[in-house]
Amino acid sequence: MTVIVDADQDKVEADLLAGLLACPDCKERLSPWGHARHRPLRRGSEEDRIRPRRSICTGCGGARGKTHVLLPDSSLVRRRDHVEVIVSAIQAKAGGESRASIARRLGRHKDTVRGWLRAFARNAEAIRASFTRWASVLDPLCRPIEPASSAFSDALEAIGVAVRAAVLRYGRRPASSFVSKLSQGALLCNTNLLYRAVRLA
Repeated sequence: MTVIVDADQDKVEADLLAGLLACPDCKERLSPWGHARHRPLRRGSEEDRIRPRRSICTGCGGARGKTHVLLPDSSLVRRRDHVEVIVSAIQAKAGGESRASIARRLGRHKDTVRGWLRAFARNAEAIRASFTRWASVLDPLCRPIEPASSAFSDALEAIGVAVRAAVLRYGRRPASSFVSKLSQGALLCNTNLLYRAVRLA
């Protein structure tokens, strides 16, 4: 299981040691449990190597415990590119830019961009529903989300409304970090999005 946390690894370590991070399933305290494997994270032409913290919960895992990888909110599950790069490609596609043009501009292979866009389109209804629920939780007075021209655009509009509600409630931070946290990193996963009471502050 993956838990999306702050990109500042020092803060994550401090929160973990202080017992401020909770299991997304049973809400019990997470404890340190080594690290996950190293993985790349690309932003622009640069690539960093990150090694996410691993945690354990004995509340829902019994005596053996259940482990969770603490993935920074700069990333998505099973993607090597920064969430900001992926979201910018999705926005560009909704705005009418071609896949080939997006790939050239971002310096990514066209098959990589195609994979992002196909996954988002495949999950569009689940994304729309999940982010619409988040918008209403974060701002009960938020305006209704009007249908757009397609399921793809509807999902992107719901993301925008939910992120604005999150900013109003928790203050400014990169919009992409809220996208990662609110989707628990599963924005482009094959499974349905997990709608959980994640810690945003």
